[in-house]
Amino acid sequence: MLRAGILLLFSLWAVLSVQAQHRHHGYCGNGEGGEWDAMLTERLLRNKQALEDQPVQFRSTIYVPLRIHMVANSSGFGRVTHAQVLDQLCKLNEDFADMDVQFYIKGLNDNINNNGIYTTQYSAGLVMNNLRDATALNIWIVDVAAGSQPSPGDLGVTLGYYSPTRDWVVIRRDEVNSSSVTLSHEIGHFFSLKHTHNGWDSTPWSPTIGNPAPVNSPGGVPTERQDGSNCNTAGDYICDTPPDYNGFGFNGCNYNIAQDPTGAFINPDEQLFMSYFLNCVRNDYYFSPTQQNLMIADYNSTARNYLRTSAVTPNLTQITSAATPVSPINNDFTPGYNIVNFQWAAVTGADFYLLETDVSAAFNSNPTRVVVSGATSHTMTTLLANRTYYWRVRPYNAYRTCAPFSATAQFRTNNMTVSADNIEELNQWSVFPNPLAEDGRIQVQLQAAQGFEGRFLLYDVAGRMVRSMGSHRISGGYTQLELDAGGLLPGVYTLTLEHENGRELRRITVAK
Repeated sequence: MLRAGILLLFSLWAVLSVQAQHRHHGYCGNGEGGEWDAMLTERLLRNKQALEDQPVQFRSTIYVPLRIHMVANSSGFGRVTHAQVLDQLCKLNEDFADMDVQFYIKGLNDNINNNGIYTTQYSAGLVMNNLRDATALNIWIVDVAAGSQPSPGDLGVTLGYYSPTRDWVVIRRDEVNSSSVTLSHEIGHFFSLKHTHNGWDSTPWSPTIGNPAPVNSPGGVPTERQDGSNCNTAGDYICDTPPDYNGFGFNGCNYNIAQDPTGAFINPDEQLFMSYFLNCVRNDYYFSPTQQNLMIADYNSTARNYLRTSAVTPNLTQITSAATPVSPINNDFTPGYNIVNFQWAAVTGADFYLLETDVSAAFNSNPTRVVVSGATSHTMTTLLANRTYYWRVRPYNAYRTCAPFSATAQFRTNNMTVSADNIEELNQWSVFPNPLAEDGRIQVQLQAAQGFEGRFLLYDVAGRMVRSMGSHRISGGYTQLELDAGGLLPGVYTLTLEHENGRELRRITVAK
């Protein structure tokens, strides 16, 4: 079962396909036997010894940096969505919350287009090593998790695996969501945990093996007894996880069919993350206290020094509200289709915003997704003319990723183009109030690197100029002007500041 130094356990896809609603992690690539399995066992036993020498008395929250590689094929298709990654990290932190281990995004690599990494990682190790972040836990999100080359006759699919030699986790893109626990399971392996069914991975107990079970499991590991008398030297080598002979052979969450070597029926804990039991309640999976302490011991080991020295405390501010779209909304027409500026209200705690736009309200046609850092606006230049578009935005920071998308806003592009030239002398400018007050006075604040002459013009949604507001001298530094927009009909307008070398646009709304 062991090829190319990666532990891969293949299973029947037909079995997996029926586990739709509350499926556990399914089957991962950490099987039994071989040199690399022995490496993981050695690490676990070393962590056990460290735990015995210095038991965990108190621990503060550990923050683990993640480098998440969102891989597409060589044509750029098939990449997991940013929203799925945010949902997954939200759930991952819930899974590890009771052991005071939390994860944050150190880096999000969303520009890898490589067929080898996407489907056959066993042939792409050099490329992956070059892209690996040596100061973070690396997670590769791919289409097919294939750490070693399958031999003829292998059936099934691997949902994820941990490679002890390359020290990274690989997970299928369809397992990245808030309902799967594959990633939590694989990070358990990353921190040295074995399957609860260690020794029965590729050959689960069945009636053909017989009751009582043999003294040694099919994988050569001593068979753990129900009374716990050999728990330190058998099974997963952990005494607060009961015997488990399942492997991937049992379809359900109430295992009571196998007897240990003494004839006692075993009673495994089906809802441990490190088991292979399916259709249990998603939020009931957990790590046992000893499993938690062993993972902490692994984190504190010399092998994990690179995580400890590079970790920082991320922004811990709770994000308690969704973002609010500001513009364009309410079926607005944009001033032009080639330059569309999106604006939304700032959200406390957010360092990033995920902006999505599409011609489909379900965002499943051909959505454009952009991560905006440190700003509450973004300009798109790739939209089409005469189209209805939908957009939404989701706030997050490196640690807090659970906030939802905003309500969906709708707008329509016209068939006009607008100039893309900015005014170099102008650093920033804003208009208020917006919508306009009843007196129709527009306050304009500008910050310029040097003085220049500019002209203000007002256009309607059809691109027609409805008012010229004259030329004004903009001083270097700070300038405030007042413009008269009284008497305008209710609607959406574009205030344009024109200069001989460019122009800048701001949207103005006249309320009813």
